[in-house]
Amino acid sequence: MHERRVVMFIKCLILFLGEVALPGGKQEETDIDDIQTALREAKEEIGLEPSLVNVVTVLEPIVTKHRMIVVPVVGILSDTKAFDPCPCADEVEAIFDAPLEMFLKDENRWAEEKEWKGEKYLLHYFDYEAENGKYLIWAFTAGVLIRVASIVYQRPPAFLELRPRFWDMAITRDSPKP
Repeated sequence: MHERRVVMFIKCLILFLGEVALPGGKQEETDIDDIQTALREAKEEIGLEPSLVNVVTVLEPIVTKHRMIVVPVVGILSDTKAFDPCPCADEVEAIFDAPLEMFLKDENRWAEEKEWKGEKYLLHYFDYEAENGKYLIWAFTAGVLIRVASIVYQRPPAFLELRPRFWDMAITRDSPKP
């Protein structure tokens, strides 16, 4: 089996200055669904041609504590050699990939305990060194990748995950308030 890898990038927008993120963004009126939004954003941000992606699943929406709704779309790159990264200069500082399985291992990882509405949860941090630099993959991005890796490899992480409860809330009036 080939090693599964995940493509990430460093955001250079003011809100996410210097943080590792996954391709994605706001749905536009012309997007017919979450898949089209994800493919369009990946093309705009990192130059990933939609024709190179085989979408395998759309995960349940995740609500951030800032009330942003994120719908993870998981796809497999059909031809890694055909992908020629082209970062959007206004949004992306660097592009790198990392082994997906690393998000299940208790290596180069630490966690910080947080609390929301009296409930404790853990924010996970992963150190990763790629050819083009050292990166810290943490918080929401790490949480999404732990979830995807758990599904792909059909096993839980080798550490206590303790996700924030608000990530798993239905998109209702129960969504977190800022």
